[in-house]
Parts: sequence; C-alpha cells; structure tokens
Amino acid sequence: MELDKIKELWNEVELLKEKQHAGDERVKEMLKNKGKTALSKLITLAKIGMIAIIPLGIFGCFYFMNPHMVFGLIFALFCAIGFPFEVYGYRLLKSIDYSNMAVTDVLDRILKYQKFVRAGEKFGLFFFASYMGTWSFFRYKQEFGLEIHLSIIIFLIAICLLGLIGIFVLYKKLYYNRLNQIKESLKELKEFEKSDE
Repeated sequence: MELDKIKELWNEVELLKEKQHAGDERVKEMLKNKGKTALSKLITLAKIGMIAIIPLGIFGCFYFMNPHMVFGLIFALFCAIGFPFEVYGYRLLKSIDYSNMAVTDVLDRILKYQKFVRAGEKFGLFFFASYMGTWSFFRYKQEFGLEIHLSIIIFLIAICLLGLIGIFVLYKKLYYNRLNQIKESLKELKEFEKSDE
C-alpha cells in the first residue's frame, strides 16, 4: 500500500516537472518571438534603406542642383557612399539567428548594430545640418542677393531645425525602440536560462 502511494506521488512529481518544463519552454519561445519580431522589423527597415538610397540619390541630385551643380553631386555622392553602409547593416542583422545562436552571441551582434546605428545617426545629423544650412544660404543668396528678408531666414532656420528633430525622432522610433525590445527580451531570456540551471 505504501509502495503504491510512493509510486503515485512519484508520478505526480514527474508530471509536474514535465508541465513546468513545457511551461519554461513556452516562456522561452515567447521571449524569443518578442525579440524575433523586433529584429524582423529592423531587417525590413534596413532592406528598405538599402533599396531606397540609390533612387533618393538620383532624385536629390536633380533637386539640389539649384543653385549650384556641386550641391546635387555632393548629395548623390553621399547616397553612393551610404549604400555600402546600408548593405553592411542589413547583413549584420541577417546574420543574427535566434534559434541557433547563444543569447550572448545575439546580444554581441545587437550591440554592434546599435553602435553602427549611433554612428549613422551622428553622421546623418551633422551632414543634414551642414548640407541644408549651406544649400539654404546659397539658394537664398541666389533668390534675394544681399537683401535681408527676416521671415524667409527664420523659415529656412525652422526647416533645418525641424529636419534635425525629425531625424532624431525617427531614429528613436524606428531603431532604438526596437533595439531596446530585443535587448530586453535577451536579458529576460538570459535570466530565465540562469534560473533554469
């Protein structure tokens, strides 16, 4: 009789262990899926950037030709130089495999990509400010000469400032929020795996 009770208890314990293990696996899968979703959005964004940069360069080349041809050529050159960087970012993201890589390896690549994005943001802000400021100055000079039209000057400064704020907000929304989601899911996954050991 005692032996039957022990066997029954043993079976219940084993069943509970199996349920806990299945629950643990489900939680791990949910955390991985959370990170995978954010990663797939970043990959899509990188692919769009890689495809769009060439037509953007061509369009910008013709749009910024006025007041001087050099502005259009500089913009096209900026886009041409940016293309390999877009490809690098895309390949870096595509090399991340949640299913077959250790959490630390995924985190290393995500941090590497985050540094890459930060450098791109700083360069983009600097290029936008210097390029648009110079282009606006020469365009103003071409249209109005040395006459001072305060409302137009304020308008051009406001456009440049809005562009800078727009770049900052876009980077935060499109890149940093998703990178933080991935890092958060990896942190939770790492803690979960530690508690499993």
